[in-house]
Amino acid sequence: MLVRKQELVLDTERLKVLRVIGEKVAQVVLESETPIDAIKIDKIDARLGPFEDHVFDNKVVKQGLILKQVFYVDHDNYVRHLDEKIPYMLTVEIPGLKASDYVEIQNHLVDIDIDYHLEPCRKHHDDGAKAILRQKVVAHILVKAAEWAQVDVVTNVHLFPKINSMQRIKCFPRR
Repeated sequence: MLVRKQELVLDTERLKVLRVIGEKVAQVVLESETPIDAIKIDKIDARLGPFEDHVFDNKVVKQGLILKQVFYVDHDNYVRHLDEKIPYMLTVEIPGLKASDYVEIQNHLVDIDIDYHLEPCRKHHDDGAKAILRQKVVAHILVKAAEWAQVDVVTNVHLFPKINSMQRIKCFPRR
């Protein structure tokens, strides 16, 4: 009788991958007042604009712009458009983060909401504005910190039977 064992042979490959250090959802809250010649606000669209990330030990400081497009009706009943750029800054704590050339920060907009009120002006503006648009913007941004690393990954597994013929074969008498 032969005893069979299995021998495992692994093929590996070294890959360069992003290893996630940590991630956190950060909240941005902004408030703005804009003089405007409007009788009605049709809609306000907002999105994240250009930004810059500054990496420190255990934290990321994010600076950028929220870009808004305000569509409104003026006093002559024409639909108009107004661009706004509102700067913001926020800090995100990510334990274990170290500043290095191998760190990469990813940003994903989770959601952005705007609450606004159009109020008549109490004083005259030189630009002809007859109302004030008061806005509050709340945005949630997923900030993910990752570091480039080399890892060995198993790409294939080979299973071979291994025969061990050196073991003694025990015979049991028949009854």
